[in-house]
Amino acid sequence: MRAVSNLKVKSIARTSLIRTLIFSALILLVGLQFDAYNQAQLAVVLILFIGVLSITLLTGISGQLSLGQGALMAVGGYSTALLMINYKLSLWVAIPLSIISSAIAGLLLGVAAARLRGPYLAGTTLVIALAIPTIANRFMSVFKGDEGLQVDVGYPPQWFSSLFGEPTYEQWQLYVALPFAAVALFFASNILLSRTGRMWRSIRDHESAASLAGVNFARQKIYVFVISSTFAGLSGALYGLRGLVGPSVYPVSLSLLLLTAAVLGGIRSIAGAFIGTVIVVFLPDWIELILGNFELSEQVSNYLPALISSLLLILTVVINPAGVAGVKLHKHK
Repeated sequence: MRAVSNLKVKSIARTSLIRTLIFSALILLVGLQFDAYNQAQLAVVLILFIGVLSITLLTGISGQLSLGQGALMAVGGYSTALLMINYKLSLWVAIPLSIISSAIAGLLLGVAAARLRGPYLAGTTLVIALAIPTIANRFMSVFKGDEGLQVDVGYPPQWFSSLFGEPTYEQWQLYVALPFAAVALFFASNILLSRTGRMWRSIRDHESAASLAGVNFARQKIYVFVISSTFAGLSGALYGLRGLVGPSVYPVSLSLLLLTAAVLGGIRSIAGAFIGTVIVVFLPDWIELILGNFELSEQVSNYLPALISSLLLILTVVINPAGVAGVKLHKHK
């Protein structure tokens, strides 16, 4: 029995590794074809993809609704910035340490969430997201309030430039984000294919039935919040390295953006998480490309992406709740 279990674990790991390697290779190939602007956008896609994966695990797989993933991203972002500024750590050291702080925040939130569900859970996480500006302004000497903390990815080390040539700043952003996104993809794929993923799905589908089957759903809820928070914290750490860590970088709308991307792509699918992230990041450019010949006021053009993404979200929920990645499966059924 143990030998069969070990074989299954190895098979899951092998499948996840293959997916990750293919994903990384495709991103590198596409990135080489892009100009500097689109390379920076692709880096944002990878960063937010990690955050959307946290929604996939938390809401799509385990059924726990959170409107505060942006707050957990802020924990990762502020932790990384403070470590890099105050202790002069490199981003390769600061980011893993910041993930630990995000996991602790997720543990505290998970303990409270284990007793809540539905709108009560969503409301609690939303309050946490709303508290970020207050905390940043309350501890002005540490977090610098609305001014924020200045931090970025910097430039590649000499050994990297010697081996691969001197990349542009936008290319370096992409190269920094890619390994973290690949690691996040590998672990998310492992979780979804493993026994843990099956337990989380059973909790999502029917808590009472899962409990009768021997699943400790209260403990698993805490566990999923911790794992989801590590993904969100990693995403937030990378998101802040674009230049600034402050309340304006992690607004409440960021949590809603992640949720929108997850729903559009397919909230129960890793592929859907990536598709949805591509949609929300590139949508403004696609709109400008289509409507570029029309003379629109600045106010209309600024709010048009949000309006169209909202309409797409409504249409997705009404017509195809499974999202873009779930279309084929939905038709097959």
